Amino acid sequence: RNPENRFKLLCMALMVICATAATGRIVSYFTDKGLLIPAAAGAILLAILTNARLAGFTAVFTSLFLSIQFGYSWQMLVIMGAMSLTGVMSIYKVRKRSDMGNASVKATLVGVIVTVAISLGQDSILSNTTLYSLSYSLMMVAVNGVLCLGLVPAVLPSLEKLFDITTDIQLLEYSDLNNPVLSRLAMEVPATYAHSLMIGQLAEAAADAIGANGLMARVCAYYHDIGKMKR
Repeated sequence: RNPENRFKLLCMALMVICATAATGRIVSYFTDKGLLIPAAAGAILLAILTNARLAGFTAVFTSLFLSIQFGYSWQMLVIMGAMSLTGVMSIYKVRKRSDMGNASVKATLVGVIVTVAISLGQDSILSNTTLYSLSYSLMMVAVNGVLCLGLVPAVLPSLEKLFDITTDIQLLEYSDLNNPVLSRLAMEVPATYAHSLMIGQLAEAAADAIGANGLMARVCAYYHDIGKMKR
């Protein structure tokens, strides 16, 4: 509904696609298998910064571009797409920082399962050639998962500042009751502090009930009366 916001979302999606495609081009100079490319990291970042629908849509296009880069490999399309979509579905609602790591781990596990399934469907698993190829692919998927684990928390703060977006991760930091502002509120106007905490719980429950961002409602309620420390 907001044209400026739509343009911002489009820029983020294009940035993720271009960055992933550039990484794919670099990787293609060293190996003919692109399973090392952390495409799921871009999908997870988009899911945190924007929404699951845009992140999933972008993940499919990114996986398609990567498969074209590596000789129209349908295996690449399936594995990268499965990992990226798993990451998106695992992170659409963030409630703690460990959710980012959990999404990367789940994406890696799905990548391993899909890789094994493709090998079982194509060749005999007992042949030495197939076992070597499968082991090599699984190793690359595992390294891919490790890269996603490190990239998501490392890149997220920069993208938050670049696009001026308040994510659930930032809201979790603001919800820390030990931060200086809320600590002062508890000491100087304890009744208002207790009132704000109660309003926060009510607002979160109401927002969750209608599909809104309950975490944002709760954090806003915590701070809605901080002016009473002054007057």
